[in-house]
Amino acid sequence: MRQEGESCKSKKIVFMGTPEISTFALKALIDKGYDIVAIVTQPDKPSGRKKTVVFSDVKKFAIEKNITYYQPEKISLIKDELTKLNPYAFITCAYGQFIPDSILSIPTFGCVNVHASLLPKYRGGAPIHWAIINGETETGITLMQTIKQMDAGLMYSDRKIKIDDSDTTTTLFKKMNKLVYEIVFEDIEKILNKDIVGIPQDESKVSYAFNIKKEQEKVDFNKPSLVIRNLIRGLSDQPGAYCLLNDKKIKIFNIDILDEVSKGNPGTIIDANKKGLIVSTTDKNILIKEIQLEGKKRMFFKDILNGNHPFLKGQILN
Repeated sequence: MRQEGESCKSKKIVFMGTPEISTFALKALIDKGYDIVAIVTQPDKPSGRKKTVVFSDVKKFAIEKNITYYQPEKISLIKDELTKLNPYAFITCAYGQFIPDSILSIPTFGCVNVHASLLPKYRGGAPIHWAIINGETETGITLMQTIKQMDAGLMYSDRKIKIDDSDTTTTLFKKMNKLVYEIVFEDIEKILNKDIVGIPQDESKVSYAFNIKKEQEKVDFNKPSLVIRNLIRGLSDQPGAYCLLNDKKIKIFNIDILDEVSKGNPGTIIDANKKGLIVSTTDKNILIKEIQLEGKKRMFFKDILNGNHPFLKGQILN
């Protein structure tokens, strides 16, 4: 327990994170008054067909706030720099790299991770995607101790949030951003001051949410319509679920399940009209409303009909 009058705000914090959600944790720490002595984020990576170099959201934040930042290919490469900072704690949120024990042992307190699930459910790098893909109705944020084993450390606190039927990964991320700010702002001081003691995870309830593989992005029309819809929601907007027509990739972003029993073979195009592309599954027909043809921009299906398009009744999507 802390001594009377003592505050962790005067102690040095190194923050590690990369995407937008990480900036909300970082902003909460700054608003709370912590001394952020350095930020660690992933290296710049080329994006899009033009391979334009894009800075991570956390790097942009660091530049804006004039905070020293590092972008090592492997975090072990900056061990000496981190050690010289003499940090009290590391705070991580969606950093995107494995942190070895040699680095975790540097700070006096240790490392607190902001994880986007209700642990012990969905350990791993894609918890928000998999919560939607698996049809969960709620998820949340857990503040936890970082140890060598992936997302297996003590749990300090959590916050829950409802997953609406209309949510995609993109909309849920936006909701989680606010929750990240709230939990870090309200709980991190209690954790760093050891007013909150971590509790072990129930290993019998562990599940995993590993990063999405390319083959997992493909729609299987031999599945029930709800399973297909959840996959599309869980991969929208990025990376996007897809199917093939005449060996051309078609990304699918938005569908409705119709109150029509499927009669054709799964994946058969039943109709193509201004409402969308009607396709059969193993139970009910689905209405595909928003797609992206290979090499084209994302469009509503009704706009596809205004020009040349490859969709004919009786064709099979696979």
